[in-house]
Amino acid sequence: MKNSISRPSCLLLMAFLLTAIGCNQTKTHKENDLEKAVRSKAQQYFETYAERTDWSKFCSYYREDFLFKDIILQLELDSLWKFKRFYKWDEEGDRFQKMFPEQKTLDLNSLVVEGNIAVAKGNVNPFYYDGELIDTEWGMEFTIWLRFDQDLKIIEQIDWIEYDPRVLENTIQRCKENGFEAIPEWLDLSRDK
Repeated sequence: MKNSISRPSCLLLMAFLLTAIGCNQTKTHKENDLEKAVRSKAQQYFETYAERTDWSKFCSYYREDFLFKDIILQLELDSLWKFKRFYKWDEEGDRFQKMFPEQKTLDLNSLVVEGNIAVAKGNVNPFYYDGELIDTEWGMEFTIWLRFDQDLKIIEQIDWIEYDPRVLENTIQRCKENGFEAIPEWLDLSRDK
């Protein structure tokens, strides 16, 4: 007795397999479209970040209720207004200065996108803060993880930034004295501003 599949069963199996492959390809196209859109938005975001000239445009990439974490600083903020208090480029005036006007604040070395998540790796370029040169002696590498919503707004950001030794020492001291959930004294999160 031969072990074979009848012709109608074989045709039915082939139709099922072709349908399954077609559905899989459609899903892949949708995923590719999402990833292309996320990649494009993430590239625009990092270009704006690197230029560091348009605060409103930079903030427009975020949802009002987004979640921000800075792993090294042991800081977690749950809204755009708190994040603005943390970054506060609009309030710095001349405290922050590039080495030269055309300088990019950061260089992006790689950008990996999967679904609605973009992960970027790069370096912060040297700059002056309060007249003091902040340079690459200690590295200044970063990895930033961004999760986008369906409208391509950032809903979650996680930063791993290689801060200078003073910042690390202050973070360790703050965590020892006040615990890991304590907000740094320099970060004013009052709604009065």
